Amino acid sequence: MTEGLVKQSIAELQDLVRCRCRDAYKVRGLHDPGCECDSADAVQVVADRIEELEAKLAKAVEGFEDLARLGNGDRYGNSLGNLIAQEYIAEITGGKDD
Repeated sequence: MTEGLVKQSIAELQDLVRCRCRDAYKVRGLHDPGCECDSADAVQVVADRIEELEAKLAKAVEGFEDLARLGNGDRYGNSLGNLIAQEYIAEITGGKDD
């Protein structure tokens, strides 16, 4: 599943840029050249945005699935709205039924 892979990748990236400032620099008021705090903050912003977009995508897919289930069309349930919703679902999910 792609979502799990994205979460794992973000976690690995967060580990790479974790804030590791050494106290020896801090107590002297110096910047630790190995400290990645700015990068860690940037990765967290990206991770939060991805999570927000995944939630919106899930809600959109749910809406299209609801629309596709309406089936107010011909005797086979094919209406223009139903067909469009099915096309969007396939495009968003890559044609997979998750």
